[in-house]
Amino acid sequence: RFPDDKRTVVVQALVFQSGDRVIRMDVSTPEAVQTLRETPIVIKEGVDYTFKIEFVVQREVVSGLKFLQSIRRHRVTVDKMEEMCGSYGPKFENQEKTFSQAKAPSGMLARGTYTVKSKFVDDDNVAHLEWEWSMEIKKDWE
Repeated sequence: RFPDDKRTVVVQALVFQSGDRVIRMDVSTPEAVQTLRETPIVIKEGVDYTFKIEFVVQREVVSGLKFLQSIRRHRVTVDKMEEMCGSYGPKFENQEKTFSQAKAPSGMLARGTYTVKSKFVDDDNVAHLEWEWSMEIKKDWE
């Protein structure tokens, strides 16, 4: 699908979903990752949400893919997530994995900017994509 791309796993997007609200974070290129790092996504406090990762596996089977994420505020880790995705063979179509539901923090003290480090890694400890982004918890979506 991406003949000039030497990567085995090409991560397309990380998708945040809460009810009808969907925020698709493009991570397919280094430029898109940089934009994401500079522009925080806004999340309403206290909402239930899920993440979904969209990716393409090309050339060879990848075993034991997992998604790791740590959320920090003021240099303190406030949440860590490790979700097993499974093993995948090469496929022309996008593949995706939806993670378990979580709840955004709420209250005046929880509002503010959080730094998130995400990583998509396999059993051989190959990091297929590692990126940093930020989110802002606000009283409302805007």
